[in-house]
Amino acid sequence: MKILYYHRNECTCNDCVECMRQLGWQVDVTDLSMKNYDQDELFMEQMDRLLKKKYDCIFSFDFYPILSRIAMQHDIRYISWVFDSPHLTLESVALENPCNVVFLFDHNLLAKYRRQGIRTVYYMPLAYNHRRLQRLLGGRMPSYRADVTFLGTLYNDKNNFFDQIQYLPEELKGYIDGMIESQLLVYGYDFCDHIFDDAKCREMGRYAQIDMGSLYRDCKNDILRDMIRKKMTVIERRRLLELIAAKYEVTLYAPEKPADIKLRYKGYAEYHTQMPQIFYNSRINLNITLRSIQSGIPLRVIDILGAGGFLLTNYQSELADYFSYGETIMWYESPEDMMMKIDYYLKHDTEREQLALKGHERAEQIFTYERLLPEIFQIAMGRSE
Repeated sequence: MKILYYHRNECTCNDCVECMRQLGWQVDVTDLSMKNYDQDELFMEQMDRLLKKKYDCIFSFDFYPILSRIAMQHDIRYISWVFDSPHLTLESVALENPCNVVFLFDHNLLAKYRRQGIRTVYYMPLAYNHRRLQRLLGGRMPSYRADVTFLGTLYNDKNNFFDQIQYLPEELKGYIDGMIESQLLVYGYDFCDHIFDDAKCREMGRYAQIDMGSLYRDCKNDILRDMIRKKMTVIERRRLLELIAAKYEVTLYAPEKPADIKLRYKGYAEYHTQMPQIFYNSRINLNITLRSIQSGIPLRVIDILGAGGFLLTNYQSELADYFSYGETIMWYESPEDMMMKIDYYLKHDTEREQLALKGHERAEQIFTYERLLPEIFQIAMGRSE
């Protein structure tokens, strides 16, 4: 197998390439500058020169329409493993190119594209490099010890597009606020697709300028719903951290420091070296899933379990496909349930450590690159056009 891996600053590159090479595949990595996801003549010329070496496929994390078009021209596969959510380039008309084999980690998202008649998308959960973590992790490190840790962004930045809408009528704003408050009480079922219908999207669309251009399908309604989902996440993460910090010591690793929550702020954590130590040394690692991930298991869950950390996560429906509640994983179904479980597991070290161990063993059985990469390439290279 000869693979041209396109790397665009994703944290997963080194892990994935290491495991590909352990599987005996030849992998060349390129990080050529891509100025536009759809059209970039210089980038295409540079890729054309690289592809003279005759690769079996182009591989990337996340989907880049320009790579699909290049693969079409060279009559080779383009394999994409999507880990971002939302991921707008999936709305490109290039997603339907027959050279594509695109893997999504969320069954609900997969169902959406299959309903549209798109047959280039498949399901695959995300993965971690257990060999790197085995090399890295050993004894406990006091500098990373914490009672409750949350590692992740609070999204109170330029990417919170909902708050950038200059005006919404009071009736519509009230409807959205009510839907958000209702959704924050429910895990495992997404309200936006069912309550915020196309008529509501058209109404909201009068006040939010969205134009993806002719190279994309009409996806304005989905973009608007995802804007609301991200706003839900902003509110949810802040509220839950405030709730926990009122009773326990909370350590936050995030790009931005919240102004008025009393917690231990530690700044940004480097993915390959610091994050595993944080997860391994924290008594409880909290996951609060971005609401645009409707059913899937986010990479943060897999990273925590892979590092041998104790995980307390919100409920996601796909967790039950892989884990046994209370035996290999622990989730919460409400803020009150979350607080009760934090209190319990901070007081019961043996049970907490045993659950972390079982969760880690389960992750090693399912979510390693060594296990999932052969499945991906068997599907991708064996698929007929």
